[in-house]
Amino acid sequence: MANIDRPNGAVAVDTITGAPVTAKLNAYNVDVANATAIFPGDWVKLEADGNVAPAAVGDILIGVCAGVEVAPPTKEDGFLSNNNIGVSELPGYLPALTAGVILVTDDPDQLYEIQSDGTITIDDTGDNAEIVAGAGSTTTGRSAHEVSSTTIVGAAQLRLIRPVKRADNDVTLANGRWVVMINEHSYRTAAGA
Repeated sequence: MANIDRPNGAVAVDTITGAPVTAKLNAYNVDVANATAIFPGDWVKLEADGNVAPAAVGDILIGVCAGVEVAPPTKEDGFLSNNNIGVSELPGYLPALTAGVILVTDDPDQLYEIQSDGTITIDDTGDNAEIVAGAGSTTTGRSAHEVSSTTIVGAAQLRLIRPVKRADNDVTLANGRWVVMINEHSYRTAAGA
């Protein structure tokens, strides 16, 4: 049976050390000059000014956006004080050209589950691959980041740790799900951003 093609970015699932998964989140600023929306599940990079931005192929990664910090609504925003916090008004992602704060899983030992954009075989376990930074959905708030099946190379952003072991995941077919870790991490690479 074919794998479902449903990219949703990277999700923290384990650690390489075997330590308990805490997926510790740290807050990072995004400046208004950021021209691309950031969705939970998107890979992000650290910029020279200390802000973060969406990552692209070849960037050194800092981690994955796990959420967007939202200021609580106020009466001035048109919300009443009767617990009507206007959840439908909150997009769940940080729109482009919007300054804000995102929460990032930035532990270099963090392992993530992510879908491949094609077929990555079991023989590729331990190899490295680049990210595919697809545009997320402003309707669902879902990331479209994947791991590239065509850039299995010596030096790349992600390390392929193992295929996800589930009955609905067949890595002999396209869109298999893999456990990966950041190979080119800002905290472990000599030249940061």
